[in-house]
Amino acid sequence: MTRATGSRAPGPDRRRPGTATRLFFTVWLVYAIHATTNVARETYLAMSIAEDFSVRVDRYLGLHPDLFEIEGRGSYINNNPGAGLLGAIPYLAARPALALLFRLRPGLIAQKPPATYDDPRPNREPFLNLARARGLDIKLGLAALVTGVGLMAPLGAAAAVLVFGFYRRRLDDERLALGIAVLYALVTPIFFRSAFLNQNAIVSHAVLGAALLLLGPGAGNRTWVAVGGLLGLAVLNDYSGASMVPMFAAWVAYEGWTAARVSGAAKAVVRFGLGASVPVLLLLGYQWVAFGNPMFPAQTYMPETSLSTSGWFGLSVPGLDLLWRNMLDPRFGLLIFCPMLAAAVAYPWSGPHPTRLQPHQAGFLAAAAAALYLFSSANQFAALQWNTGVRYLVPSGTLIFFLAVPVLLRMRPPLFRALVLPTAIISWSVAMTREAVPRALAQVFGTGLELPIHTVLEKTASGYWPEVADGTSPIAVFLVTGVILWLLWKDAPWDVAGGHGS
Repeated sequence: MTRATGSRAPGPDRRRPGTATRLFFTVWLVYAIHATTNVARETYLAMSIAEDFSVRVDRYLGLHPDLFEIEGRGSYINNNPGAGLLGAIPYLAARPALALLFRLRPGLIAQKPPATYDDPRPNREPFLNLARARGLDIKLGLAALVTGVGLMAPLGAAAAVLVFGFYRRRLDDERLALGIAVLYALVTPIFFRSAFLNQNAIVSHAVLGAALLLLGPGAGNRTWVAVGGLLGLAVLNDYSGASMVPMFAAWVAYEGWTAARVSGAAKAVVRFGLGASVPVLLLLGYQWVAFGNPMFPAQTYMPETSLSTSGWFGLSVPGLDLLWRNMLDPRFGLLIFCPMLAAAVAYPWSGPHPTRLQPHQAGFLAAAAAALYLFSSANQFAALQWNTGVRYLVPSGTLIFFLAVPVLLRMRPPLFRALVLPTAIISWSVAMTREAVPRALAQVFGTGLELPIHTVLEKTASGYWPEVADGTSPIAVFLVTGVILWLLWKDAPWDVAGGHGS
């Protein structure tokens, strides 16, 4: 990836979409075709809010191990409600269309006989058949797709646009900024985690927004409030977000201190707290409604498991085992899923570059990433990531990305390609197959390109499309997508030397 050269392009044609618009649609489309029917615990909350205007998930109890019942109060999800609250928005918008579909095709929500699901993970087939017995299999799959395509894909596309805008201002080079944004959106684990409703990806988007606000010019009172609001949103989605709050609060305090010493730092922290208070109060209100006590999280009410008995409901001191596995386990290690991020280790020695951050900025980003890493290595439930791939450290990957970029851009092209191309292959492979890295690579290079929806249908013996078992291929989807993207970008109005073509 080298800096583009050439003469200044003519001004953009306002009748054509700008680069940011094209980037948004590109990332949204790529995420959308890789969306999966995986049903997260937050999906049930989104459906209950949209259908019953309730945070109780009684009708879905038994379908997921993280749904539990409190006697006399009803059933709830074992996590914070943020992703479910956000996921309810696209599901509510899609309800009329889904209702019409089920009215025209009532068999879709009828009870169905058991099916065989060819997957080594033990919970997949029992879940499928329990959902089929209740007539919920198609409905749940569509809910997962609606929240994936209607929430996670546009959030990921918006994040890519924000990254593009940040580096375009830094580099004064639209093509290079676009390349960095594509690296972020499609080569880091945010791609893999955005295929269905997922709180870890939403936490990543929240801390990305907060970091960009603090890295941008003209930080002030509104910035402190917004940064606090985004960190509060992270906590609303998952308590792992709380591990990063002190680092961002300290960053805000530092920025306030540089402006007006003690008074500036105090005002900045107060405004940060005001911003964070809104989503945090929403979280406390949810816990009050659900559990009768605003101060205790869902994990304190969940029935005991072998992991929850360790430490405080599964939260202990960081262990060497999880410290190693969170980074290097082939099934969910951050650097296994994204080797490119290892470049950040060389950041202190990367030398001058327009993308290089101020020392305190790099320090706070690294500290926030490390805080989440330590928290995730203290959370015994991180050991369960073998079932779903890299998850807890996805927000750390977002923060580390800013430290990796200056190193990557100063690499010689052969070294750059040797690091980035394998990472891109890994990222696409795991997004296609939803498998750990070794298995994903073996499947893609052994049997060809896949898409998650096609794979689910193919694995179901008494499936929904009989012709799937006869060897249909998702190649047609990739070809159509390629044509759409070619038409979108073929007349892109590049502005190389200081342009703002969007």
